[in-house]
Amino acid sequence: MEGTGTNKPIIKISYDEMEAYLTLPMPLLDQRYELTEVLGALEERGVRNGVNIERVSQIINENIFERECLVAKGTEVINGVDAYFDYHFRTDFNQKPSTRGDGSVDYWSIHTIEMVEEGQVIATYHEPVDGQNGMTVTGKQVTAKKGRPLPPLTGKGFTRSADNKTYTASIVGKIEMQRNRIMISQVHEVQGDVGLKTGNIDFRGDVIVHGNVPTGAVIKATGTVTIDGTVEGCIIEANKDVIIRGGMLGKGKGKITTKGALYVKFLEYATVKAEGKIETDSAVDCQITCNDKVYMKGKRASIIGGVVNAARGIEAVNFGNAYGVKTEVYAGVNMEVKREICYLEKNIQEAEDVLEKINIGLKQLEDVAKDKKVDLSKDPRRASLLRTKIIKQADISAYKQQLFQMRDLVESAHGASIKAIRDVHPGVIVGINDSVVTVQEIQQSVAFAERDSKVVMYSLRGEVVV
Repeated sequence: MEGTGTNKPIIKISYDEMEAYLTLPMPLLDQRYELTEVLGALEERGVRNGVNIERVSQIINENIFERECLVAKGTEVINGVDAYFDYHFRTDFNQKPSTRGDGSVDYWSIHTIEMVEEGQVIATYHEPVDGQNGMTVTGKQVTAKKGRPLPPLTGKGFTRSADNKTYTASIVGKIEMQRNRIMISQVHEVQGDVGLKTGNIDFRGDVIVHGNVPTGAVIKATGTVTIDGTVEGCIIEANKDVIIRGGMLGKGKGKITTKGALYVKFLEYATVKAEGKIETDSAVDCQITCNDKVYMKGKRASIIGGVVNAARGIEAVNFGNAYGVKTEVYAGVNMEVKREICYLEKNIQEAEDVLEKINIGLKQLEDVAKDKKVDLSKDPRRASLLRTKIIKQADISAYKQQLFQMRDLVESAHGASIKAIRDVHPGVIVGINDSVVTVQEIQQSVAFAERDSKVVMYSLRGEVVV
Protein backbone atom coordinates (compact mmCIF):
# COMPACT_ATOMS: atom_id res chain seq x y z
CA MET A 1 0.00 0.00 0.00
CA GLU A 2 1.35 3.44 -0.95
CA GLY A 3 0.97 6.89 0.66
CA THR A 4 2.10 8.73 3.69
CA GLY A 5 -0.43 6.87 5.87
CA THR A 6 -2.17 3.49 5.55
CA ASN A 7 -5.21 1.60 6.81
CA LYS A 8 -4.73 -2.17 7.11
CA PRO A 9 -7.25 -4.73 5.82
CA ILE A 10 -9.52 -6.25 8.48
CA ILE A 11 -9.84 -10.03 8.33
CA LYS A 12 -12.32 -12.15 10.29
CA ILE A 13 -12.47 -15.93 10.48
CA SER A 14 -15.72 -17.78 11.36
CA TYR A 15 -15.94 -19.83 14.57
CA ASP A 16 -15.65 -23.12 12.65
CA GLU A 17 -12.81 -21.68 10.54
CA MET A 18 -14.67 -22.59 7.34
CA GLU A 19 -15.07 -18.98 6.13
CA ALA A 20 -12.92 -15.85 6.07
CA TYR A 21 -14.18 -12.29 5.52
CA LEU A 22 -12.28 -9.25 4.27
CA THR A 23 -13.06 -5.60 5.01
CA LEU A 24 -11.05 -2.82 3.37
CA PRO A 25 -11.17 0.42 5.38
CA MET A 26 -11.57 3.67 3.49
CA PRO A 27 -8.02 4.49 2.24
CA LEU A 28 -6.17 7.57 3.52
CA LEU A 29 -5.33 10.32 1.02
CA ASP A 30 -3.70 8.68 -1.98
CA GLN A 31 -3.50 5.23 -0.36
CA ARG A 32 -3.99 2.33 -2.78
CA TYR A 33 -4.58 -1.35 -1.91
CA GLU A 34 -2.45 -3.85 -3.83
CA LEU A 35 -3.52 -7.47 -4.44
CA THR A 36 -0.22 -8.99 -3.29
CA GLU A 37 -0.29 -7.07 -0.05
CA VAL A 38 -3.96 -7.96 0.70
CA LEU A 39 -3.19 -11.63 0.00
CA GLY A 40 -0.20 -11.30 2.28
CA ALA A 41 -2.45 -9.92 5.04
CA LEU A 42 -4.73 -12.97 4.63
CA GLU A 43 -1.71 -15.24 4.86
CA GLU A 44 -0.44 -13.42 7.90
CA ARG A 45 -3.87 -13.85 9.54
CA GLY A 46 -3.62 -17.59 8.86
CA VAL A 47 -5.96 -17.88 5.87
CA ARG A 48 -4.17 -20.38 3.63
CA ASN A 49 -6.94 -22.46 1.99
CA GLY A 50 -9.88 -21.69 -0.25
CA VAL A 51 -9.01 -18.05 -0.97
CA ASN A 52 -11.02 -16.59 -3.88
CA ILE A 53 -8.35 -14.48 -5.51
CA GLU A 54 -10.75 -13.18 -8.16
CA ARG A 55 -13.10 -11.91 -5.47
CA VAL A 56 -10.25 -10.18 -3.62
CA SER A 57 -9.14 -8.53 -6.87
CA GLN A 58 -12.72 -7.39 -7.58
CA ILE A 59 -13.02 -5.80 -4.14
CA ILE A 60 -9.80 -3.85 -4.74
CA ASN A 61 -10.54 -2.80 -8.32
CA GLU A 62 -14.13 -1.74 -7.62
CA ASN A 63 -13.16 0.15 -4.46
CA ILE A 64 -15.49 -1.81 -2.21
CA PHE A 65 -14.70 -0.24 1.13
CA GLU A 66 -16.14 -0.56 4.62
CA ARG A 67 -18.05 -3.71 3.68
CA GLU A 68 -17.42 -7.21 4.99
CA CYS A 69 -16.97 -9.59 2.07
CA LEU A 70 -16.54 -13.36 1.96
CA VAL A 71 -13.20 -14.12 0.34
CA ALA A 72 -12.31 -17.64 1.47
CA LYS A 73 -14.21 -20.89 2.04
CA GLY A 74 -12.86 -24.10 3.45
CA THR A 75 -13.26 -27.48 1.79
CA GLU A 76 -16.44 -29.06 3.16
CA VAL A 77 -16.15 -32.49 4.68
CA ILE A 78 -18.28 -35.18 3.02
CA ASN A 79 -19.16 -37.88 5.49
CA GLY A 80 -19.33 -41.46 4.35
CA VAL A 81 -22.67 -43.21 3.80
CA ASP A 82 -23.45 -46.31 5.79
CA ALA A 83 -24.33 -49.48 3.90
CA TYR A 84 -28.05 -50.20 3.59
CA PHE A 85 -30.49 -52.69 2.14
CA ASP A 86 -33.09 -51.67 -0.42
CA TYR A 87 -36.07 -53.96 0.20
CA HIS A 88 -38.25 -54.66 -2.83
CA PHE A 89 -41.28 -55.64 -0.76
CA ARG A 90 -43.40 -54.07 1.93
CA THR A 91 -41.82 -54.42 5.34
CA ASP A 92 -44.75 -52.88 7.18
CA PHE A 93 -48.47 -52.76 6.53
CA ASN A 94 -51.13 -50.11 6.83
CA GLN A 95 -53.57 -51.38 9.43
CA LYS A 96 -56.15 -48.71 8.65
CA PRO A 97 -59.26 -50.03 6.87
CA SER A 98 -60.56 -48.35 3.72
CA THR A 99 -63.84 -46.49 3.45
CA ARG A 100 -66.49 -47.61 0.98
CA GLY A 101 -68.35 -45.25 -1.32
CA ASP A 102 -71.35 -45.22 0.98
CA GLY A 103 -69.18 -44.08 3.89
CA SER A 104 -69.11 -47.42 5.69
CA VAL A 105 -65.83 -48.95 6.77
CA ASP A 106 -64.44 -52.02 4.97
CA TYR A 107 -62.51 -53.80 7.69
CA TRP A 108 -61.73 -56.69 5.37
CA SER A 109 -59.59 -54.45 3.20
CA ILE A 110 -56.78 -54.49 5.75
CA HIS A 111 -53.71 -55.91 4.00
CA THR A 112 -51.33 -58.02 6.06
CA ILE A 113 -49.68 -60.35 3.54
CA GLU A 114 -46.96 -59.60 0.99
CA MET A 115 -46.28 -62.13 -1.77
CA VAL A 116 -43.17 -62.74 -3.86
CA GLU A 117 -42.50 -64.83 -6.96
CA GLU A 118 -39.72 -67.37 -7.39
CA GLY A 119 -36.74 -65.55 -8.92
CA GLN A 120 -37.94 -62.14 -7.76
CA VAL A 121 -35.25 -59.83 -6.37
CA ILE A 122 -36.34 -59.10 -2.81
CA ALA A 123 -33.41 -57.04 -1.52
CA THR A 124 -30.33 -55.23 -2.81
CA TYR A 125 -27.28 -54.44 -0.69
CA HIS A 126 -25.64 -51.07 -1.19
CA GLU A 127 -21.98 -50.88 -0.14
CA PRO A 128 -20.85 -48.15 2.27
CA VAL A 129 -19.50 -45.03 0.59
CA ASP A 130 -16.17 -43.60 1.74
CA GLY A 131 -16.20 -40.02 2.94
CA GLN A 132 -13.96 -37.14 1.82
CA ASN A 133 -11.93 -35.19 4.34
CA GLY A 134 -12.39 -31.45 4.51
CA MET A 135 -10.06 -28.53 5.30
CA THR A 136 -10.60 -25.22 7.07
CA VAL A 137 -9.48 -21.89 5.64
CA THR A 138 -6.58 -22.06 8.08
CA GLY A 139 -5.41 -25.40 6.61
CA LYS A 140 -6.65 -27.73 9.35
CA GLN A 141 -7.90 -31.12 8.11
CA VAL A 142 -11.45 -32.16 9.05
CA THR A 143 -11.77 -35.96 9.13
CA ALA A 144 -14.81 -37.44 7.41
CA LYS A 145 -16.99 -40.08 9.06
CA LYS A 146 -16.53 -43.50 7.52
CA GLY A 147 -19.47 -45.47 6.08
CA ARG A 148 -20.18 -48.63 8.04
CA PRO A 149 -20.84 -52.00 6.35
CA LEU A 150 -23.71 -54.36 7.28
CA PRO A 151 -23.67 -58.13 7.70
CA PRO A 152 -25.50 -60.30 5.12
CA LEU A 153 -29.21 -60.91 5.56
CA THR A 154 -30.33 -64.15 7.15
CA GLY A 155 -33.55 -66.13 6.97
CA LYS A 156 -35.05 -68.72 4.63
CA GLY A 157 -36.66 -69.03 1.23
CA PHE A 158 -34.10 -66.97 -0.68
CA THR A 159 -30.60 -67.04 -2.11
CA ARG A 160 -27.92 -64.35 -2.36
CA SER A 161 -25.40 -63.63 -5.08
CA ALA A 162 -21.70 -64.38 -4.68
CA ASP A 163 -20.95 -60.75 -3.86
CA ASN A 164 -23.75 -60.69 -1.24
CA LYS A 165 -25.42 -57.77 -2.98
CA THR A 166 -28.52 -59.32 -4.59
CA TYR A 167 -31.08 -61.42 -2.71
CA THR A 168 -33.55 -63.50 -4.74
CA ALA A 169 -36.61 -65.47 -3.66
CA SER A 170 -36.12 -69.19 -4.23
CA ILE A 171 -39.80 -70.07 -3.80
CA VAL A 172 -43.23 -68.56 -4.35
CA GLY A 173 -44.68 -67.56 -1.03
CA LYS A 174 -45.38 -65.12 1.73
CA ILE A 175 -42.52 -62.81 2.69
CA GLU A 176 -42.14 -61.05 6.00
CA MET A 177 -39.52 -59.57 8.31
CA GLN A 178 -39.09 -61.38 11.60
CA ARG A 179 -36.57 -59.76 13.93
CA ASN A 180 -34.46 -58.49 11.03
CA ARG A 181 -34.65 -61.87 9.29
CA ILE A 182 -36.41 -62.38 5.94
CA MET A 183 -38.77 -65.34 5.99
CA ILE A 184 -40.45 -66.67 2.83
CA SER A 185 -42.99 -69.40 3.40
CA GLN A 186 -45.22 -71.28 1.00
CA VAL A 187 -47.82 -71.88 3.68
CA HIS A 188 -49.87 -69.14 5.31
CA GLU A 189 -51.21 -70.29 8.65
CA VAL A 190 -53.86 -68.56 10.71
CA GLN A 191 -53.78 -69.68 14.32
CA GLY A 192 -57.46 -69.25 15.09
CA ASP A 193 -60.32 -67.51 13.31
CA VAL A 194 -60.01 -65.26 10.28
CA GLY A 195 -60.86 -61.80 11.56
CA LEU A 196 -59.96 -58.14 11.51
CA LYS A 197 -56.37 -58.88 12.49
CA THR A 198 -55.80 -61.16 9.51
CA GLY A 199 -57.93 -59.27 6.98
CA ASN A 200 -58.60 -60.86 3.60
CA ILE A 201 -56.05 -63.47 2.54
CA ASP A 202 -54.59 -63.58 -0.98
CA PHE A 203 -51.73 -66.08 -0.85
CA ARG A 204 -49.60 -67.80 -3.46
CA GLY A 205 -49.29 -71.12 -1.77
CA ASP A 206 -51.30 -73.14 0.73
CA VAL A 207 -53.56 -71.53 3.33
CA ILE A 208 -54.41 -73.18 6.62
CA VAL A 209 -56.96 -71.69 9.00
CA HIS A 210 -57.13 -73.28 12.44
CA GLY A 211 -60.51 -71.74 13.17
CA ASN A 212 -63.62 -70.29 11.54
CA VAL A 213 -64.17 -67.92 8.61
CA PRO A 214 -66.98 -65.36 9.08
CA THR A 215 -69.27 -63.72 6.56
CA GLY A 216 -67.56 -61.14 4.37
CA ALA A 217 -64.08 -62.64 4.44
CA VAL A 218 -62.16 -63.53 1.27
CA ILE A 219 -59.55 -66.28 1.05
CA LYS A 220 -57.63 -66.81 -2.20
CA ALA A 221 -54.77 -69.27 -2.66
CA THR A 222 -52.78 -70.71 -5.54
CA GLY A 223 -52.44 -73.88 -3.50
CA THR A 224 -54.74 -75.73 -1.14
CA VAL A 225 -57.10 -74.08 1.35
CA THR A 226 -57.68 -76.01 4.56
CA ILE A 227 -60.10 -74.72 7.19
CA ASP A 228 -60.53 -76.55 10.46
CA GLY A 229 -63.69 -74.75 11.54
CA THR A 230 -66.93 -73.57 9.94
CA VAL A 231 -67.20 -70.98 7.19
CA GLU A 232 -70.12 -68.64 6.67
CA GLY A 233 -71.00 -66.24 3.83
CA CYS A 234 -67.42 -65.82 2.66
CA ILE A 235 -65.55 -66.25 -0.64
CA ILE A 236 -62.96 -69.00 -1.03
CA GLU A 237 -60.88 -69.46 -4.19
CA ALA A 238 -58.13 -72.06 -4.67
CA ASN A 239 -56.07 -73.48 -7.53
CA LYS A 240 -55.91 -76.80 -5.71
CA ASP A 241 -58.13 -78.59 -3.23
CA VAL A 242 -60.39 -76.96 -0.66
CA ILE A 243 -60.94 -78.76 2.65
CA ILE A 244 -63.53 -77.42 5.10
CA ARG A 245 -63.80 -79.68 8.09
CA GLY A 246 -66.64 -77.76 9.75
CA GLY A 247 -68.88 -77.16 6.73
CA MET A 248 -70.29 -74.01 5.12
CA LEU A 249 -73.28 -71.95 6.26
CA GLY A 250 -73.33 -69.77 3.16
CA LYS A 251 -76.35 -67.57 4.02
CA GLY A 252 -76.80 -67.03 0.27
CA LYS A 253 -73.45 -65.21 0.10
CA GLY A 254 -70.95 -68.03 0.46
CA LYS A 255 -68.95 -68.94 -2.66
CA ILE A 256 -66.32 -71.62 -3.20
CA THR A 257 -64.34 -71.82 -6.43
CA THR A 258 -61.61 -74.43 -6.84
CA LYS A 259 -59.58 -75.93 -9.67
CA GLY A 260 -59.12 -78.99 -7.50
CA ALA A 261 -61.44 -81.08 -5.37
CA LEU A 262 -63.73 -79.92 -2.58
CA TYR A 263 -64.06 -81.80 0.67
CA VAL A 264 -66.60 -80.19 3.01
CA LYS A 265 -68.68 -81.50 5.90
CA PHE A 266 -71.86 -79.85 4.62
CA LEU A 267 -73.04 -77.06 2.31
CA GLU A 268 -75.95 -74.75 3.01
CA TYR A 269 -77.12 -71.80 0.87
CA ALA A 270 -73.82 -71.62 -1.02
CA THR A 271 -72.54 -71.32 -4.59
CA VAL A 272 -69.85 -73.82 -5.53
CA LYS A 273 -67.74 -74.32 -8.66
CA ALA A 274 -65.21 -77.15 -8.68
CA GLU A 275 -63.13 -78.63 -11.49
CA GLY A 276 -62.41 -81.69 -9.36
CA LYS A 277 -64.76 -83.95 -7.41
CA ILE A 278 -66.92 -82.81 -4.51
CA GLU A 279 -67.39 -84.86 -1.37
CA THR A 280 -69.83 -83.67 1.29
CA ASP A 281 -72.46 -84.97 3.68
CA SER A 282 -75.27 -82.78 2.43
CA ALA A 283 -76.21 -79.82 0.25
CA VAL A 284 -79.17 -77.63 1.16
CA ASP A 285 -80.41 -75.02 -1.35
CA CYS A 286 -77.04 -74.67 -3.08
CA GLN A 287 -75.95 -73.83 -6.63
CA ILE A 288 -73.25 -76.40 -7.43
CA THR A 289 -71.30 -76.88 -10.67
CA CYS A 290 -68.76 -79.70 -10.79
CA ASN A 291 -66.62 -80.84 -13.74
CA ASP A 292 -66.12 -84.19 -12.04
CA LYS A 293 -68.43 -86.15 -9.75
CA VAL A 294 -70.42 -85.19 -6.66
CA TYR A 295 -70.40 -87.69 -3.82
CA MET A 296 -72.83 -87.20 -0.95
CA LYS A 297 -71.54 -89.37 1.87
CA GLY A 298 -72.82 -90.14 5.33
CA LYS A 299 -76.09 -91.38 6.80
CA ARG A 300 -77.93 -88.20 5.81
CA ALA A 301 -76.19 -87.64 2.50
CA SER A 302 -78.93 -85.56 0.87
CA ILE A 303 -79.42 -82.93 -1.78
CA ILE A 304 -82.36 -80.77 -0.77
CA GLY A 305 -83.30 -77.75 -2.87
CA GLY A 306 -81.08 -75.81 -5.23
CA VAL A 307 -79.33 -76.99 -8.40
CA VAL A 308 -76.49 -79.50 -8.61
CA ASN A 309 -74.77 -80.05 -11.95
CA ALA A 310 -71.94 -82.62 -12.13
CA ALA A 311 -70.35 -83.69 -15.41
CA ARG A 312 -69.52 -87.26 -14.36
CA GLY A 313 -72.53 -87.86 -12.16
CA ILE A 314 -73.99 -87.62 -8.67
CA GLU A 315 -74.31 -90.10 -5.84
CA ALA A 316 -76.43 -89.40 -2.76
CA VAL A 317 -78.62 -91.16 -0.23
CA ASN A 318 -81.61 -88.86 -0.73
CA PHE A 319 -82.77 -86.32 -3.31
CA GLY A 320 -85.38 -83.73 -2.31
CA ASN A 321 -87.63 -84.11 0.75
CA ALA A 322 -91.17 -84.99 1.75
CA TYR A 323 -92.26 -81.34 1.51
CA GLY A 324 -91.62 -81.22 -2.22
CA VAL A 325 -88.93 -78.51 -2.13
CA LYS A 326 -87.75 -77.86 -5.68
CA THR A 327 -84.54 -79.81 -6.27
CA GLU A 328 -82.69 -80.05 -9.59
CA VAL A 329 -79.86 -82.49 -10.31
CA TYR A 330 -78.06 -82.78 -13.64
CA ALA A 331 -75.25 -84.98 -14.98
CA GLY A 332 -73.28 -84.96 -18.23
CA VAL A 333 -73.01 -81.94 -20.49
CA ASN A 334 -75.76 -79.90 -22.07
CA MET A 335 -76.14 -77.99 -25.31
CA GLU A 336 -74.51 -74.92 -23.78
CA VAL A 337 -71.22 -76.82 -23.51
CA LYS A 338 -71.56 -78.10 -27.07
CA ARG A 339 -72.25 -74.58 -28.34
CA GLU A 340 -69.15 -73.36 -26.50
CA ILE A 341 -67.09 -76.05 -28.27
CA CYS A 342 -68.42 -74.91 -31.66
CA TYR A 343 -67.71 -71.30 -30.76
CA LEU A 344 -64.09 -72.10 -29.82
CA GLU A 345 -63.56 -74.15 -32.99
CA LYS A 346 -64.86 -71.26 -35.07
CA ASN A 347 -62.58 -68.76 -33.29
CA ILE A 348 -59.55 -71.00 -33.81
CA GLN A 349 -60.27 -71.35 -37.53
CA GLU A 350 -60.77 -67.59 -37.98
CA ALA A 351 -57.56 -66.78 -36.08
CA GLU A 352 -55.60 -69.35 -38.10
CA ASP A 353 -56.92 -67.84 -41.34
CA VAL A 354 -55.74 -64.40 -40.24
CA LEU A 355 -52.38 -65.87 -39.21
CA GLU A 356 -51.96 -67.44 -42.64
CA LYS A 357 -52.59 -64.10 -44.33
CA ILE A 358 -50.08 -62.42 -42.01
CA ASN A 359 -47.42 -64.99 -42.89
CA ILE A 360 -48.09 -64.41 -46.60
CA GLY A 361 -47.71 -60.65 -46.05
CA LEU A 362 -44.43 -61.10 -44.18
CA LYS A 363 -43.12 -63.39 -46.94
CA GLN A 364 -43.98 -60.79 -49.57
CA LEU A 365 -42.08 -58.12 -47.61
CA GLU A 366 -39.06 -60.42 -47.35
CA ASP A 367 -39.13 -61.05 -51.09
CA VAL A 368 -39.27 -57.29 -51.80
CA ALA A 369 -36.37 -56.70 -49.44
CA LYS A 370 -34.26 -59.33 -51.20
CA ASP A 371 -35.08 -58.04 -54.70
CA LYS A 372 -34.38 -54.42 -53.85
CA LYS A 373 -31.59 -55.24 -51.41
CA VAL A 374 -33.07 -53.06 -48.68
CA ASP A 375 -33.45 -53.52 -44.95
CA LEU A 376 -37.10 -53.69 -43.91
CA SER A 377 -36.43 -54.73 -40.30
CA LYS A 378 -37.77 -51.37 -39.09
CA ASP A 379 -40.52 -51.03 -41.65
CA PRO A 380 -43.78 -50.04 -39.83
CA ARG A 381 -45.78 -52.45 -42.00
CA ARG A 382 -43.61 -55.38 -40.96
CA ALA A 383 -43.76 -54.30 -37.27
CA SER A 384 -47.55 -54.09 -37.43
CA LEU A 385 -47.83 -57.56 -38.98
CA LEU A 386 -45.52 -59.05 -36.36
CA ARG A 387 -47.53 -57.51 -33.51
CA THR A 388 -50.76 -58.88 -34.95
CA LYS A 389 -49.11 -62.28 -35.43
CA ILE A 390 -48.09 -62.45 -31.79
CA ILE A 391 -51.62 -61.52 -30.67
CA LYS A 392 -53.25 -64.11 -32.92
CA GLN A 393 -50.82 -66.82 -31.81
CA ALA A 394 -51.68 -66.06 -28.19
CA ASP A 395 -55.40 -66.14 -29.02
CA ILE A 396 -55.08 -69.51 -30.75
CA SER A 397 -53.15 -70.94 -27.81
CA ALA A 398 -55.82 -69.75 -25.35
CA TYR A 399 -58.68 -71.03 -27.51
CA LYS A 400 -57.04 -74.43 -27.91
CA GLN A 401 -56.49 -74.72 -24.18
CA GLN A 402 -60.16 -73.96 -23.53
CA LEU A 403 -61.21 -76.35 -26.29
CA PHE A 404 -59.06 -79.12 -24.81
CA GLN A 405 -60.71 -78.61 -21.43
CA MET A 406 -64.19 -78.63 -22.96
CA ARG A 407 -63.56 -81.80 -24.96
CA ASP A 408 -62.04 -83.44 -21.91
CA LEU A 409 -65.17 -82.49 -19.99
CA VAL A 410 -67.37 -84.09 -22.66
CA GLU A 411 -65.23 -87.22 -22.64
CA SER A 412 -65.32 -87.52 -18.86
CA ALA A 413 -69.10 -87.04 -18.88
CA HIS A 414 -69.63 -90.07 -21.13
CA GLY A 415 -71.88 -92.54 -19.33
CA ALA A 416 -72.68 -90.10 -16.51
CA SER A 417 -75.45 -91.17 -14.13
CA ILE A 418 -77.30 -90.05 -11.03
CA LYS A 419 -77.62 -92.58 -8.22
CA ALA A 420 -79.93 -92.50 -5.19
CA ILE A 421 -79.06 -94.98 -2.45
CA ARG A 422 -82.42 -94.49 -0.73
CA ASP A 423 -85.11 -91.98 -1.77
CA VAL A 424 -85.87 -89.70 -4.68
CA HIS A 425 -88.85 -87.56 -3.66
CA PRO A 426 -91.59 -86.34 -6.00
CA GLY A 427 -90.85 -83.05 -7.75
CA VAL A 428 -87.13 -83.70 -8.12
CA ILE A 429 -85.95 -82.70 -11.62
CA VAL A 430 -83.35 -85.07 -13.08
CA GLY A 431 -81.34 -84.21 -16.19
CA ILE A 432 -78.78 -86.24 -18.15
CA ASN A 433 -77.08 -84.23 -20.89
CA ASP A 434 -80.03 -82.56 -22.71
CA SER A 435 -82.70 -84.96 -21.49
CA VAL A 436 -84.80 -84.00 -18.46
CA VAL A 437 -87.47 -85.77 -16.42
CA THR A 438 -89.46 -84.84 -13.31
CA VAL A 439 -89.97 -87.56 -10.73
CA GLN A 440 -93.72 -87.98 -10.05
CA GLU A 441 -93.66 -90.59 -7.30
CA ILE A 442 -91.19 -91.44 -4.59
CA GLN A 443 -88.50 -93.79 -5.86
CA GLN A 444 -86.08 -95.85 -3.83
CA SER A 445 -82.61 -97.18 -4.63
CA VAL A 446 -82.55 -96.08 -8.24
CA ALA A 447 -80.12 -94.68 -10.78
CA PHE A 448 -80.75 -92.41 -13.76
CA ALA A 449 -78.92 -92.58 -17.08
CA GLU A 450 -79.51 -91.53 -20.69
CA ARG A 451 -80.63 -93.92 -23.42
CA ASP A 452 -81.77 -92.86 -26.90
CA SER A 453 -81.84 -89.20 -25.80
CA LYS A 454 -84.16 -90.01 -22.90
CA VAL A 455 -83.66 -90.30 -19.16
CA VAL A 456 -84.05 -93.90 -18.06
CA MET A 457 -84.45 -94.98 -14.42
CA TYR A 458 -82.92 -98.23 -13.19
CA SER A 459 -83.11 -100.00 -9.89
CA LEU A 460 -79.70 -100.46 -8.31
CA ARG A 461 -80.14 -104.19 -8.99
CA GLY A 462 -79.83 -103.39 -12.69
CA GLU A 463 -83.34 -103.75 -14.15
CA VAL A 464 -85.07 -100.88 -15.91
CA VAL A 465 -87.82 -99.24 -13.84
CA VAL A 466 -88.89 -96.54 -16.32
